[in-house]
Amino acid sequence: MAYAFKQSSGVAGQVRDIATEQIDKALEAIAANEDFDQTVHTLRKSCKKLRALLKLVRPIFDGYEAENDAFRAIADRFSVARDAAVMVQTMLTLVNQSGVRLKVDGVGSVTLLDRLRERARHLRQQMGEEELLALAAADFNAARTRVPGWQFDASGIGIVQPGLKAGYRRFRKRLAKARKTPEGEVVHDWRKAAKVWWYHMRLYEPAAPAIMENLCVRLDELGETLGDHHNLMVLSDWIVSTRAPGDSSADTLLAIIAEQQAALGEKAFVLGRQFAAESPSGAARRFDAYWQLLG
Repeated sequence: MAYAFKQSSGVAGQVRDIATEQIDKALEAIAANEDFDQTVHTLRKSCKKLRALLKLVRPIFDGYEAENDAFRAIADRFSVARDAAVMVQTMLTLVNQSGVRLKVDGVGSVTLLDRLRERARHLRQQMGEEELLALAAADFNAARTRVPGWQFDASGIGIVQPGLKAGYRRFRKRLAKARKTPEGEVVHDWRKAAKVWWYHMRLYEPAAPAIMENLCVRLDELGETLGDHHNLMVLSDWIVSTRAPGDSSADTLLAIIAEQQAALGEKAFVLGRQFAAESPSGAARRFDAYWQLLG
C-alpha cells in the first residue's frame, strides 16, 4: 500500500502494512544497488518515513523507543557518506547559481569542488560499502519480523490522534524557537519537525485529498527550503574549518552562502507561519473531521 491510510477502520493493521512496505522498499534498493548514493538515499528515506510513522503512534506504542532507535541506527551508519555527497551537490548548485560572481571574485570554486569530491570518494572507500549494505539488510530483515507483533494501547482513531496532535505542537514550538533564535541547529531542529509533520499529512492525505494534496505540496516545499538552508550551513562550516590561515579567497563564497541562507530562512518563515496559524485544538478538531471522511 502507499504511504497513507486508506480507511478509518483496521488502523493497527494499516500501520503495520505501511511499515512493512517501507522496509521492503529499502531491502529492494539494497538488493539492486545500481548506484550506492541513490541506494543510501532510498534507504535513509525509508528510515525517515518509518520513524515518522512511529512518532505518530508513539503515545500508545510501548515499542516506540526500541524501534525508533533501530531505524535511526541504520540511517546513521550512512550519514557521513550521504552528507559528503550532499556537500558536493550543494557546491555544484552554488557554482551554477553564482558562477559569474565566483569567477569575477576569483574564488577557487573548482578547486574546492575537487576537494569535496575527493573527500566523498575517500569516505566511501573507508566505509566498506558492501559490508554496510549487508548490515543494513540484516537489520531491516530483523525489523520486518518484529512488525507483525506491534501492538497498540488504543484502537481506531485513538491510534493516530494523540501522535498527530503532538506532531503539530512540536512543529509550532520549534518554529517559534527558530524565529526567536534563527541559528543553524535551531532551524535544523525545526526542519526535522516540519519533515515529520509533512509525513503525517501524507498519511492523512486520502481523507481529504482536495485540501490535503496542496498542503502536502507546500509542506514539501518548506522541507526542501529548510533542507537547502541546512546544507548551506554544513558547507559553510566545512569551508571555515578547512580554509588555510590567511586565505581570503573563501570570503566571497561564504558571503554568497550567507545571502542565500538569509533568503531561504525568510521564505521558510513565511511558509511556516501560515502552517502554524491554527491553534493545536483547532487543528485537532479539523483533522478528526477529515479522518471521518475515510469511511
